[in-house]
This record gives sequence, C-alpha cells and structure tokens, in this order.
Amino acid sequence: MDWLGPLISAIALVLVAIIEAVATRERKRYKADRERAERRAALRAKESQLSMEMMSANNKLTLIIAKKLTGQHTNGDVEEAMHESMQAQRDYQDFLEETTAKQMARM
Repeated sequence: MDWLGPLISAIALVLVAIIEAVATRERKRYKADRERAERRAALRAKESQLSMEMMSANNKLTLIIAKKLTGQHTNGDVEEAMHESMQAQRDYQDFLEETTAKQMARM
C-alpha cells in the first residue's frame, strides 16, 4: 500500500495539468473573440461616422436645392455643398476599399 499515496498524487497532478490546459485554451479563445469583437466595433463606429457625414452632406445639398427651387439665393453654397458631398463619398469609398482589402488579405 506504499504505492497508493504516490499514485493518487500522480493522478491529481495529471488532472490539474489537464484542467489548466483546458483553462488556458479557453482564455486564449476568449481573448481572441474579444479582440475580434473590438475590431468589428471599431469598424462599425468608423462606418457610422462616415455614413453620418454623407447624410449631412446630402442634407446640405437637398436644402440648397430647395432654396434654389423656391427662388432664394444660394450665394456659393452649391459649390461648398457639392465639395462636401464629394469628399464624404470619397472618404466612404476609401473606407470600403480599405476594409475589403483587409478582409481579402485575411482569407
């Protein structure tokens, strides 16, 4: 029976090692999932910001068109609004191309 104590200790040691290996794997998976979620949230935030800029530029153009249709003076507002709208469109397109390129690189 002198061998029973060391056997129990060995079994306990193996069980602890297995539990720690499983826990380590789960921690790594959780960290990777969290990092992936943070990257997605950052992309969504950037996309939302760019969408709001496009909506704002579109709204400005719409208001200027309404002013013109009602006979009001636009006093150079058209060029400024067009520039803002075109810039917002370019920024959004650049974002889409950059995001797509990164996604393709991961494949």
